[in-house]
Formats: sequence, structure tokens, C-alpha cells
Amino acid sequence: MPQQSDQQSLTSASLRRLIWGLAIPNIVSNITVPLLSLVDVGLAGNMSVYGSIGAVALASVVVNTLYWLFGFLRMGTTGLVAQAYGANDVEAINRNLGRGVVLALLIGLLLSLLMPLMAFFVHVMAQGDAEMATQAERYIRIALLGAPATMLLYVFNGWFIGMQNTRTPMVGAILVNVINIFISYLCVRGLDMGVEGLAWGTIGAQYIGVIFLWLRALFSYRSVLAHFRAKDLLQLTGARHYLGVNRDLFLRSILLSGVTLFFTYASTAEGELIVSSNTLLLQFFTLFSYFMDGFAYAGEALAGRFIGMKQRVLLQRLVHQLFAIGVPLTLLAGLLYYLLPAPLLHLLSSREDIVQTAMEYVHWAALIPPMGFAAFLWDGIFIGGTYAKGLLWSMLWATALFFILYYSLHPILGVTALWIAFNAYLLTRGVVQTLLFPRFLRRLSF
Repeated sequence: MPQQSDQQSLTSASLRRLIWGLAIPNIVSNITVPLLSLVDVGLAGNMSVYGSIGAVALASVVVNTLYWLFGFLRMGTTGLVAQAYGANDVEAINRNLGRGVVLALLIGLLLSLLMPLMAFFVHVMAQGDAEMATQAERYIRIALLGAPATMLLYVFNGWFIGMQNTRTPMVGAILVNVINIFISYLCVRGLDMGVEGLAWGTIGAQYIGVIFLWLRALFSYRSVLAHFRAKDLLQLTGARHYLGVNRDLFLRSILLSGVTLFFTYASTAEGELIVSSNTLLLQFFTLFSYFMDGFAYAGEALAGRFIGMKQRVLLQRLVHQLFAIGVPLTLLAGLLYYLLPAPLLHLLSSREDIVQTAMEYVHWAALIPPMGFAAFLWDGIFIGGTYAKGLLWSMLWATALFFILYYSLHPILGVTALWIAFNAYLLTRGVVQTLLFPRFLRRLSF
């Protein structure tokens, strides 16, 4: 737990070290994600059943999008726990963990009951490919059994980040991915279980990950969790704020998912070459987000901590340091994308026609870092400050502008309109949040 003397000794250099120390484990965790997808695709590609790759890809998109809507469990837990950590409020730390666990279990069980609906959904999305739809349905019916574990992972990861500990979530993420690969390989190659084997590998690893994080919390924070009382969950202290924060973050997630899914939908309408090339170019955005999310998570943890400590000066210095780190990294990423796109594109695809089509629009992808970096950093600050309304308002404005620009410009510019709208959407989020920051500060009681 923080000491009040820390306030005086926290120089700019030590603050930068704190930021990097929290950011790097998150970046490492993010980088492990593509490895798992690569292994799943490789295992599916060697199955004898027709349509296995497409089935796994389709089912994964449906399940991951559904889960992503409930990412507010991690974000809300991080902000509230970080503030309690800064305030040395052990009761609030335990209360927010307990509430998060209860809410995660309720949501997870509800999602598990949605299996018939999700199965119907994949049949619609398969567009008449009965074999692929059947394979995807078999995957989903097993994968959704892991919904409670996924929701609990959100809460535990958020709790650890709020406790200024990003190393444990990193170890947990690596452990989950390694176990997932091991079980999936055993089930698919050893037991010939097909796509169901991949699903069992996923949920088995998720539940093991939950057990690991829970045991880690018990051993590392024994003195904190010793004060946990089940009756604290019945207290109404902060309950309205807790539910309000999670509600606004959930609505924001819906808008975020809507824009992401529409980008793919609009690309698909332009034909196979465009959807393929846009998918490649979006990997530039994904790669950039892996790094910026690391600093956003650091912002969440430290902003919440400094607010809990009632240190407005430290909070403002945190904002300055995050942008001082973010701006040069952003410019470097944008320049690399603009000057050296071909090696990355050829790494992602061997089809020359797709690469050449992507090269026609690569300058728009190179604009993503400078257009979007502020949104990532402000997201971290606002989440740490539990200013969910600010996050929701910025997303509302950005989403509205995205669709207005797309439908206004598409008849004239075609695919270019989609990229203009997407970059404007990213920029608008950052601009609106910048304008809301003074209001964010006025909300503070110190």
C-alpha cells in the first residue's frame, strides 16, 4: 500500500519508471495473443473436416465479440480498486473485488445460457455453408461454458492492475495461452476431437488461469484479503457509483464493437480484395494498440492511485508524462508504417494482389497512430478516474461522426471514405476527451 511520503519523493524520472514498469508487462501480455490464434488456425488447418478454419474463425469472432462487450468488468474494477489503493482503503479494495466476482459469475452464467441463440447466430453468419455452420456451432456450445471463467479473469486482472501489479496478469496471460496451446494440441492431434478439442483447450486454460490468479491474490495480498467479509457485499456504500460506472462502460463497449464490426461489414461489401487488404491494414492498428494499451493500463492504475491519494498535482504530472512518452512513440510508428509498409504486408500475406491493393491505402493506416494515440492515453486516465460518462460521451460523438462521414463520402470516394471516417473517429475520441479533461478535474473533491 502507498505511503504518504511517496508523494514528495515521486520525481519525474521515478514517475516515468513507474509508467514503464506498469506498461511493459501489459505490452508483453498483448503480444502473446496472436501466438494463440496462429496455433488455433494451424491446428484447424490440419483437420480432415471441411471448413474447420472458417468455422473456428467464425465462432471465435462471435464468442470474442460477445465477451468483449463485458470488458467493463476489468476497467471498472481497475479504476475503483486503484482509487481505494491510493486511499489505503482496504475495505473498499475487498468490497470492489467481491462485487466484481459476484457480477462476473452472474454475467458468465447468463452468457452460458445463450448457447442456443449464439448457435442460431453462426448459422445466419455462415450464409448457407451448412458444414461450416455446424462446426462453428459445435465449437461455441463448448466455448461458452468458459464464460464464467472469462468474466472472472476480467475482474481479477482489473483488481491486480488496480493494486499496481501488472506482472501477475502478464504471467497469468502467458500461462493461460501456453496451457491453451498444450490442451488444444493434445485434444486435436492426440485425441482427434476436431474443433471441439480447440474449444476444450480454451475453457480448460481459462479456468486454470482463474485458479492461478486467485491463489496468487491469496498469497501475495494475504494481509489485505484477511479483512474481507462476505457481509461487505451487502453494503450500499458506493453501489450506485459502481453500477453507474459499469453501465456507462458497457454502453461504450457496444459502440466500440459496433464501429469495429461495421468496418469489416463495409469492407466485405467492397469485395474480396478490399476486405482482405483492409484486414491486413487493420493489423497495423492492432499492433499499435498492443503498445498503446500498455500505457493506457499504466494510466488507469496510476490515475486511480493518485486520485485516491488526493494528489491533483501528481495526476496532472502523470498526464504530461504519458503524452511525453506517447508522442514520440506514435510518430515513430506512423513513420514506420508509411515508409516501410511492404515488409509487414508481405509477412501477413503471400498474395501479391492483396498486398498491392493494401499499398494503395497504406497512407491511411499510417495516420492511425497520430490520429488515435490520444484516445488510448485518455481512456487510461478516465478509466482510472472512473469518469465513465466522459468515455461514453466521447464515444457517442466519435461514432456519430464515423457514420455521418462514411455515408456522406462513400458515394463519392468509395473505400477511401471508410478510412477517412475511421481516422476521424479515432481523432474525435481524443479531441473530445481532451476538452472534457477540465471537467474531469472539477469532479475531484481535492
